[in-house]
Amino acid sequence: MAIRIKFDSTHNAITPTFVLATRSGRKLGAIPAKHISIRDAMNTYSELQFSVYKEENGVRYHLWDKLKDFKLVYCKEWDTWFEIYVEIDETNKLVKNISAKSLGEAELSQIRLYNIEINTEIDISRDDYEPTVLFDEGNANASLLDRIMEKAPHYKIKHVAASIKSIQRTFTFNDISLYDAFQEIAEEINCIFVISSGSDGNGKIERSISVYDLESYCVDCGKRDSFVDKCPYCGSENILEGYGKDTSICVSTENLADNI
Repeated sequence: MAIRIKFDSTHNAITPTFVLATRSGRKLGAIPAKHISIRDAMNTYSELQFSVYKEENGVRYHLWDKLKDFKLVYCKEWDTWFEIYVEIDETNKLVKNISAKSLGEAELSQIRLYNIEINTEIDISRDDYEPTVLFDEGNANASLLDRIMEKAPHYKIKHVAASIKSIQRTFTFNDISLYDAFQEIAEEINCIFVISSGSDGNGKIERSISVYDLESYCVDCGKRDSFVDKCPYCGSENILEGYGKDTSICVSTENLADNI
């Protein structure tokens, strides 16, 4: 997810439109958010914080009583859904302080995996065992992503980089969240999971995950490593570069703090 803050002609940030919604995605109405704080991130959840007043100019906020934990907030400008957590200000009962996490990360962090064995001795001993790769769109029994996402049928696998689909690794997942399982896979394979929770053509919540390769892949010899422009193994320039763009900016631990 990418949050893009828009600015007006005087370079002031334009306040985004937040809409309160039910868990099913039914929109209830606009939220008069104040003191908005935004934290965006690529490899973890994005976060909002804001306050809502019960009354403003003598007019009571009509959705005050519906502003509760685990309701959803939709941001129109970013086409992004969030899950909210509400805290009433102890010194002022007329203010609710809201924190919100991007919906995908929030939901997948609450789904637990137990006794999931992938390509381990226990897994291989099953009568119906099939060697499991990262993603096999034609065979869910041999697809790691399909096997661990059985508890999240409302999420679809939108994209998996061709260079990593056939990678086979061993994993054991027990009493961890599905989101944490994604992070383990990402670290082992050196890829990145992008969790999207935008809207479909009908304005309903569309939940999906995409998996991108962080390394480059040589189409000619099949080598995968950290290289650019040319394969160091066969010299081919027919390569698929890893996810992201090379900014040509060198950052080191010595200069980072000084430049910030």
